[in-house]
Amino acid sequence: MTPFRLSLMALLTGALSGAGVALGMGWIDSLSRLLWGDPVLEGLDRGLPLGWSLLICGGCGLILSLLHRPGPTTLLPELRETLNDLNHPDQAPKRDEGRGLLGAALAQIGGGAVGPEALMSRMAALISQRIWRGRDQKLQAATVAGSLGMFGAPLLGGAVVGEAPQPNRRQTFLDRWLPGSLGGLAGFAAFHGIGAASGGSLQRLPYIWPSTLGEDLGTLSAGALGGVIGCGLGWLLLRWQGWLERRQLLAHWPWWPLLTGLLLGACMHWLPLVPFAGEDQMRPLLEGQNSNEAWLLLLSAMVKLLMLGLCLETGWRGGVFFPLFLVACAIGMGLHLLLPDLGSLGSWCGALTGALYRYVLPAPLAVLVLGLALLQGHGAAGLLIGLGMAQLIRLHVSPDGGPPPRH
Repeated sequence: MTPFRLSLMALLTGALSGAGVALGMGWIDSLSRLLWGDPVLEGLDRGLPLGWSLLICGGCGLILSLLHRPGPTTLLPELRETLNDLNHPDQAPKRDEGRGLLGAALAQIGGGAVGPEALMSRMAALISQRIWRGRDQKLQAATVAGSLGMFGAPLLGGAVVGEAPQPNRRQTFLDRWLPGSLGGLAGFAAFHGIGAASGGSLQRLPYIWPSTLGEDLGTLSAGALGGVIGCGLGWLLLRWQGWLERRQLLAHWPWWPLLTGLLLGACMHWLPLVPFAGEDQMRPLLEGQNSNEAWLLLLSAMVKLLMLGLCLETGWRGGVFFPLFLVACAIGMGLHLLLPDLGSLGSWCGALTGALYRYVLPAPLAVLVLGLALLQGHGAAGLLIGLGMAQLIRLHVSPDGGPPPRH
């Protein structure tokens, strides 16, 4: 098969999968808005009846408990697992894809503190498999790259997929990744998927650039402090999730998804920023519509971080990109309210985002592209400082808190 034909197939595969994923996520978004309403999804409704949130979240948890009773094969793979399955198809375990997708969609609708990218990437891979019947396995990697154009940055897909070792990286880029990314972005944009995924966050936030030496020093200080705090948050999440994973919660008690759902329902009543992925909550938060005090923002962010780890280990499967972004921005907003003269809101949010992502994700390039895409240019200096701080800290401390690993 000629390189041109491979590129054309990757382009079509990416476009079709991106369109299919956009349609699927559009249905999930419509059901969520019908069930909860915009104020709840945006984290602005503080009058939601406790009984209603417990009923819906608990009901979703009950269904998830029943879906996942057969075992771990019913759980949606995380993004890194999907990429590993694509790169090593002979070693990919058998999965109950139907239960996994249904459970992940239910987690999105039911208020799970997880993001959509794991569900979207799995949907894209399965659509590719159905179209091409496995005739070219690497086309599925191009499809995943294309579907990750949901963040408004098609380069993100290449940064993530490119982390896997490949014998001919340049040829893979030309034949599969580039057309797959463009096709996926085009297909997703055609069905307005990018707007649905990003929630329109930060589009109306004014750009603030340092203009004096004092402002430069404030940005530098906020970036450095935010970088240290972001690394601490990443360390906490990894330690918390690792501790939960070792307990094998679902293997010992199948009703953990129900308990997690009830906790989400309680959080939805008292801490409305905790449930959901966070894309709809971001714009009201950063534009000042969410009038929470600093301590409440900090508390909500910490609880969301803990609920993210709990959701991932108790059957409420999804991704981490958007929840961690909201955690970083909520803490950045809280610290900006406490220290208004030190840096800007963008520098705080950028530094925390860069450091938190870098501590959790393996590739600096993916972190840089993801951070710039989500922040949409705001706090770019803070992002670079936070990313640099996290890189320095990771050189001396391994992600699990011990000494750096020997290579």
